[in-house]
Amino acid sequence: MNNDSICIDCEHCLPDSDGPTSKGICLLDPEFEPYIEEIMELDFKNCQRLVRKKSFDINCRACSDFSPAEDIEVIDFDDSGEQEHDLDLRKIDFKNLPVEPYLQDLYSSSGSKRQEAVNSLGSLTNLGNERAGDVLLDFLKKLGPPETLEQARFKAETLRHFHGRESNQNLLELLFSDLENTVSNNSTRQWITAILDFLGRAPLKLIKNRLQSMVDRKIFSHRLKQRVLYVIDPMNRDYY
Repeated sequence: MNNDSICIDCEHCLPDSDGPTSKGICLLDPEFEPYIEEIMELDFKNCQRLVRKKSFDINCRACSDFSPAEDIEVIDFDDSGEQEHDLDLRKIDFKNLPVEPYLQDLYSSSGSKRQEAVNSLGSLTNLGNERAGDVLLDFLKKLGPPETLEQARFKAETLRHFHGRESNQNLLELLFSDLENTVSNNSTRQWITAILDFLGRAPLKLIKNRLQSMVDRKIFSHRLKQRVLYVIDPMNRDYY
């Protein structure tokens, strides 16, 4: 990342209001995920307190997650026929933006490029871009069960981009597979915890039989078995 990069030039930075402002918010902040679609419409009425808490000077130095904003020109015409080149995020069809520009970096040997691609695709996924979600899920699947702390942390961070998609059967199948095949130790604990947290938010009817089967086959340690049983305990879960 260029040390001179500033937040206003980052694709993850968004103004904190619908009018003139020098403040912004970061779309990578997981606390904004429940409001992401409204925020992209510059509608902050349901998260005003959170926005005030999280806003920052958009001219401050960017962090390590900086990803340069693409130059998107939205051409409109005023009453005189003159072209207006002001960018209006509300006119961008995020659901259908192409994901191909991120594919090369997604499979790059550079960790920073790979992380930037994951973050960008994650943001598009949360904005309803189904293709971005499919690409990110396929990438997560190809990573396989983690063996190191770094691999476990990376997979856990990638999974957070699927918040709100706890009924996605393909994603659930991936998590079931990794839960069964990941060796539980200090290096992989973060990934296993991320899996159980995610499954804990999924509809019980989609996960109970599969998890119970794993318990019955005695593939878990006693401690992990108790954590899995907590996830599928009807006394602690909602069926829908």
